[in-house]
Amino acid sequence: MNYAVLIVPDFALHALRRSEPALVGKPVALVAGEGRRAALTEVSPEATGVTPGLTATMAMARCPGIILRTRDPAAEVEAQRILLAAAFTLSPRVEATAAGICTIDLQGADADQTEAAMRLRVIELNQMGIPARAGAGATPLLARYAARSAESVLLVHDHWKFLQSLPLAVAEPTPGQRVILEGWGLKTLGALTALTKADVGQRLGAEGVALWERAAGEATRVLRLVEPVRTFAAAWEYATSIDTLEPLTFKLQRFAERLAFELRGAGLVAESLTLTLKLEDESAYRREFRLPEPGSDVASWMRVLISHLETVRLASHLIGAQLMATPVRPAQKQAGLFETGLRDPAAFWENLARVGALIGDDRVGTPVRVDTHRPDAFTLVRPADTVPASKESSVHAARGLVLRRFRPAWPVQVTLVDEQPTALAGGLIGSIRQVNGPWRADGEWWRPEAWMSETWQVELEDAVVYQLARSDKGWCIEGVFD
Repeated sequence: MNYAVLIVPDFALHALRRSEPALVGKPVALVAGEGRRAALTEVSPEATGVTPGLTATMAMARCPGIILRTRDPAAEVEAQRILLAAAFTLSPRVEATAAGICTIDLQGADADQTEAAMRLRVIELNQMGIPARAGAGATPLLARYAARSAESVLLVHDHWKFLQSLPLAVAEPTPGQRVILEGWGLKTLGALTALTKADVGQRLGAEGVALWERAAGEATRVLRLVEPVRTFAAAWEYATSIDTLEPLTFKLQRFAERLAFELRGAGLVAESLTLTLKLEDESAYRREFRLPEPGSDVASWMRVLISHLETVRLASHLIGAQLMATPVRPAQKQAGLFETGLRDPAAFWENLARVGALIGDDRVGTPVRVDTHRPDAFTLVRPADTVPASKESSVHAARGLVLRRFRPAWPVQVTLVDEQPTALAGGLIGSIRQVNGPWRADGEWWRPEAWMSETWQVELEDAVVYQLARSDKGWCIEGVFD
């Protein structure tokens, strides 16, 4: 197997139905031409008694409930991009052969792994509303024949046996050639190739030789390779403004599927998603969703997006949107022998992303101390994938009282006598029996957020010791000593 082909029969029709789910399961046909010359080009299986080539009038007479539509170029472009992205997951050498057809150069690929990947791609494309077939063979033409003949995936190993029963129309003879060959009683590719190439060439000339080579699967060519996408984004606009969530989530689902496929084809994953909503009043709403676990899982993306959208209240109706994925290389990490990993990493990261979508990504993470003398200064970082092995305890146990901090600190009013606290009121009430301090600190004087603090240890009449602090924001109780 040197080449593979992904093909979608009735591509324009399925692209339209994918963009308009209301058409799925109903008799639909695409029409080309105008007036009485309007004829059907592609027909859904539900349209019984109707075949391509019929006039629109005759189709409606035979199938009264049939829905007649014209092609949707935007839907076809989107479906073709998904098909190309699926092809790039099989090999980096891909040709966009025609609408609904991609040819893939598999030379050097592992045959068993490629076959499994092809079957998986066909299943995934079918789930996304693109009923694709796949075929593989020694030449691009054989792979195309195999894809057209396949129910799902067909690999041609013995091409002479495979070609024997295929109808002559597969090799695309000209009308004149078809009449001559039918006069000879030839109806299959095997019957034609039973004649020698030289005999066919003597009777039909150079065109007959080319037809024989196509019938034998010998015709080969150099693929016109395309480059994979570098920007992972999708933008769309609505014909009329919308004010409900359902049309937006449908479009997000469709475009997220394509972005995920394109990322996988490029060997990348998404680090973050950026959603921009265009509003009727010419303003825009923009939100970035940083994914705690970079990946390309559409279901988890959608749960994060929908969790946030359900909390959004826009000032105007929606007229368009854009979804963009920021790509990164997949992380490669080998866990240590004594490290403890997450029991269900996918569920953990997904739930964390949904929490971030609700309250903000900057409020979710693991607190880490900042390298500064500022008391209680910390920042939030991405949680660790694994819990490292515990460190050995120190030789000397910690001594003294332990400060249990209050978060947030309790604001209080302080009575001072000779610049020393003597009583508390407000959040905590009582007379101070004993006091130690103050301990003063300051830092970052070169920044606008320069700080200074004054800390006291105070014992109230109930013998409980608290840590009292004063800053530019006033007095507060930072914690209690246990």
